[in-house]
Amino acid sequence: MDRNFKRLLDTLQLIPTRGKIATSTLVQRLKDRRHDVSTRTVQRDLESLADSFDDLKCDRRNKPYGWYWANEARRITVPGMDASQALSLRLLQTYLVDLLPESTVRDLRPYFEEAANKLTQHYGDTAVQRWLDKVAIVPATQPLLPPPVKPSVHDIVTQALLSERQLDIRYTGPGGKGDKSATVHPLGLVQHGVVQYLVATFFDFEDPRLLPLQRIQAAKLLDKPSACPAGFTLKGYIEQGAFGFGHNNAKTQSIRLVAVFGPQSGAHLLESRLSADQAVQELPDGRLRFVATVAHTERLIWWLLSFGPYVLVEKPLALRREVAARLRDAAAQYAKAALADPV
Repeated sequence: MDRNFKRLLDTLQLIPTRGKIATSTLVQRLKDRRHDVSTRTVQRDLESLADSFDDLKCDRRNKPYGWYWANEARRITVPGMDASQALSLRLLQTYLVDLLPESTVRDLRPYFEEAANKLTQHYGDTAVQRWLDKVAIVPATQPLLPPPVKPSVHDIVTQALLSERQLDIRYTGPGGKGDKSATVHPLGLVQHGVVQYLVATFFDFEDPRLLPLQRIQAAKLLDKPSACPAGFTLKGYIEQGAFGFGHNNAKTQSIRLVAVFGPQSGAHLLESRLSADQAVQELPDGRLRFVATVAHTERLIWWLLSFGPYVLVEKPLALRREVAARLRDAAAQYAKAALADPV
């Protein structure tokens, strides 16, 4: 077998069935697949492949030249895609594509198209095709519309994470107010509800911060390696309370929560536990007392408030007083509004 066979096959697979790809881009993507190639090598490969594949064309009208498959030619696949792979790719495209680097998404688009064609043409009216109508991810909170993120920003941010390089960014404050610039060291990308957050350190500081992606107005990839704080892991950062509405550092305290829930409001905690050490006691009136070790965050307070009169925090005392104070403020606000209601 020709020792260049794998490189030539990868080259054919990287050429899109829709749109065009420049030689320089092919060079970079082949290098990403661990091929040691030069621009001239790839140019020779393309010219040779074009002699063998009539549908492989090059648009030479403008520079950089773009290579493409003419007449909607099918992407070359070895081996062919089966039903399980097609279903997996369709679910990936539906639910997780926003967490992938844009360069990876571009590489996957032909596979997404093949998966759709496979399910439509070969499993059009079967249980396999109908599986996509039998699964869904439903948010556990009030549904919100995702804020728009500039495609160019998403592309550059994911490139920076993939290549572990620094970024120069221009971003706004909450609500689009203010305009700031910073050099950041990207550490991770997190989908939290409908919002994507860049986890990064700013300048030479080592304290990780969260920046909603929609607030980044422009981003520039720098030719400088990003630095990761000693001992940092994205998983550990999240477990320490990174998304607890502000208490996002290692100082987030754990508390021993004791709370009494109504029979219906607390039933879900019998299956989806608050913590590994959760204990539950059924009271004579049917209510449920839960004891669990949890992070003391603003998110915890919001969650407890969402149950209104159907939960009573017993311990710790400071948390009970905080929840009670907010409920009193809410009741006073509604009482004041009621005075203005028409009789």
